[in-house]
Amino acid sequence: MNRGGGRLRHTIRFKLIIGVVAILVPLIGLLNFNQYYAAQVVRKQVAVSNQSYTTLYMNQIDGQLWEIDSFLIRMIVSDSNLAMMDKQLEEEEYERLKVQLSRQLTNEITRYAPVDGFLIYSALDSGLIEAFSSRPPYPERQAVGEEIVHMLSGSPAQSQLGGRHWQVREINGSYYMLRLLRAEANIYVGAWVKADSLLVPLKLIDLGESGFSLFATKAGEPMMHSAAVRDNGIDLSFASGGYSLSGSPERYLTVGELSRQGDFRLVALIPEQRILKSLFDLRQWNTVVSAGSILLLPLSLILLRRTIMLPIRRLLSAMKRIGEGHMQGIPETSSTTEEFRVVNDNFNRMLNQIGELKIHVYEEQLSKQKVELRQLQTSINPHFYLNSLNILHSLAIVRDYELIQEMSRCLVDYFRYIFRSHISFVSLGDELMHMRNYIRIQELRFPDLLSSDIEVPPYLFGLGVPPLVIQTFVENAIKHAFSVEKPFALTIRGKLESGEGEPYVQLVIEDTGIGFSVEVLAALSEGASLEREDGSRHGIWNARRRLELLYGGAASLRFSNREVGGARVEILLPMRKCLEEGEDNDAEIAHRR
Repeated sequence: MNRGGGRLRHTIRFKLIIGVVAILVPLIGLLNFNQYYAAQVVRKQVAVSNQSYTTLYMNQIDGQLWEIDSFLIRMIVSDSNLAMMDKQLEEEEYERLKVQLSRQLTNEITRYAPVDGFLIYSALDSGLIEAFSSRPPYPERQAVGEEIVHMLSGSPAQSQLGGRHWQVREINGSYYMLRLLRAEANIYVGAWVKADSLLVPLKLIDLGESGFSLFATKAGEPMMHSAAVRDNGIDLSFASGGYSLSGSPERYLTVGELSRQGDFRLVALIPEQRILKSLFDLRQWNTVVSAGSILLLPLSLILLRRTIMLPIRRLLSAMKRIGEGHMQGIPETSSTTEEFRVVNDNFNRMLNQIGELKIHVYEEQLSKQKVELRQLQTSINPHFYLNSLNILHSLAIVRDYELIQEMSRCLVDYFRYIFRSHISFVSLGDELMHMRNYIRIQELRFPDLLSSDIEVPPYLFGLGVPPLVIQTFVENAIKHAFSVEKPFALTIRGKLESGEGEPYVQLVIEDTGIGFSVEVLAALSEGASLEREDGSRHGIWNARRRLELLYGGAASLRFSNREVGGARVEILLPMRKCLEEGEDNDAEIAHRR
């Protein structure tokens, strides 16, 4: 018996059985543990992922509250009407001041979508100036107003007003975010938002059919969906961190993010069954998977290598060669399967088509750039044309024939230049002559109010520059900065500058207007298009686009404000390109002669 048992232990059959058992038992245990561990990992990954999305949405909400807070602070700092309310005024003047502030709040509330109401409270007469959005009904407005008056009637300290944060208040069963600031000794300004109005749809989080989102106080009290939270026993205190798993009979994964603007948090509640629905029950397949894996693994590796891995390796090698710039196809092999033979043939055919398409695309891009450049150059301002006709009409009425003749000549020269601007470059001298003509038209339109000075050395007149680029900024200055209330001066200067690389031509347009606003200057520095409300683009975008098409990245625009007031625009053009285009332009003129 013993000798028989010893021989059995050395047989291949015994070793195979022991080997299979030694592999299958840990494998089955590993699969069961993997199922449990996978559920834990999925919960954690879903929690971490949705925590990021919740943070994103909370930041969006905090940004909206911060904008409202900034408006209130700006109003306290810069609104003179608000400061006047705390002074002893006549009754009529005081009422007029209240009307002005009410109109101001009504105009401003449309700019802040989440706000349900703005307010100004005066402790002198316990009066409340309010402006509301279209959402809250009258009873809700009245209830919130009474609560705010009750809070402010006792001259509370700043800490009682919420300090630097928004307060959370429950009023008649609904939750509101209140922001109250002391403007003067007896004047307060504030805003209020209903929690329901501030909650945004969490589109990036898959909440499922029974999932939902809400706001909760820092202590864990729900501001909405109170019945669902109470019936399912969901814990919103987040004592263990940014997310937790609670609830009965249905369990919910709760992720939340605390607001930086107030003592509340945004919470998303995701049903656990929604999270784990994609996991399969592997326990029924443990034995089959273990045995099949052992038996099929060597054969699968050999078959996989011959039928898939080698053809894929050849395909990857061909792709690597293409990435290095060598447009070589895949050589044909007799051992390749039919599917890979079709892939190889189509891949080689695609390489040939790519070579042909690269040529066609390059030619189409050149043609498209030429068409776009001509469209940008041939745009005519209809307002300038109509205003010029109105000037001629006015001069005809007073029979000032000399000015009519001068105006007509200026318009003829202006449109003659416009209609020849389909060419890519003109001499700088012609461009400056056109600018003198254009400014003269504007001087006839606004006599004794507009003056100009062009300071460009004559040796630059032969350089080639894009037509109408200087006019774009002169026209913008007259359109947006000129005022009939005071004289307006324009200056155009030009000179050569030596940069870090090649020298360049610097053209500077300055005016004595109000200059660029901070917002516009920031947008121009970032290269924004400054689209108008009707969707059309500003003329500066036209100029920037033309310089990009003509010079690539070699030309640039700089925008700033003068220290003494007014706007300053610098146009920087590469000297080498200006010389080449100037010589080509001279040759073209000589050929025409």
